[in-house]
Amino acid sequence: MKRWIWAVLIFLVAGVVGGYSVAHYHEDQLQYSRNVVNGQTAIEQSNYAAAENYFSRALTKKKYDPVANDLFEQTKKFVRAESEFKSHEFTSARIDYQGVDKYKKGSKTLKERAEDKIALIDKIKKNVKKFNKQLEEAKKMNAAWNFYGSNATIDSLLSSAEFKKSYYETLYDQAVILQRFNNAGIVADQSAFSDDTTPDNGGGSSSNQPSIAPRYRGPGPATAPSTPDKKAPSSSSSKKSSESSSKAKDESSTSDSKQESSSKDSSSKSDASSK
Repeated sequence: MKRWIWAVLIFLVAGVVGGYSVAHYHEDQLQYSRNVVNGQTAIEQSNYAAAENYFSRALTKKKYDPVANDLFEQTKKFVRAESEFKSHEFTSARIDYQGVDKYKKGSKTLKERAEDKIALIDKIKKNVKKFNKQLEEAKKMNAAWNFYGSNATIDSLLSSAEFKKSYYETLYDQAVILQRFNNAGIVADQSAFSDDTTPDNGGGSSSNQPSIAPRYRGPGPATAPSTPDKKAPSSSSSKKSSESSSKAKDESSTSDSKQESSSKDSSSKSDASSK
């Protein structure tokens, strides 16, 4: 009788323990499934931090589960790629986006988004080359003092909606600075042009003249050295000339007086002979 009672007790205890274990297993399985589903929903909503948290919880219920592990690692890599992309570290971001596709049991949504970002990075790199080439051409024209031509290229860049995106921020800042230098050169060119322009002899005002677009021609041609002005005669030379002229006047007056006296003598002699 006692053995039978013990057998029943052992059976009941085993049943309770087994039932608890089974119930606990089912509860863990249910929580695991919920965390995986919630994580995938968070991915669809682009809430990657929450997705990582859900997948991490799922791994606590099934530690070595390949699905939860791939989802967790894939999400971490995608988040890192996103951070690199926002920092314009396009080369590193592209490598990590490519790594997102390697998880066989990962999220298809993350794979598609990673592929889209890879295509975008390739487009950005292509545009960087194109914009940089245009900017270099504008810099060369600026160096040649062709400010109008340089500004035309810069205006074409700045009017582009693609060029205004944050991906090209460094090139955009360079273009704006170069445009300022061009404008300063144009102002200097206009000032030099207006200084060199004089009104007609007819007295017409410059406002009536046809407007001519000034062109910065660079440094002007070398001009011949100006001939020094003739020096005014010095005070010593003028003094000598005045002395010589006064001397000449004295000699002239002496000569006149001599002639006058000689004429008087000749007249007196003629009077005496007539007497």
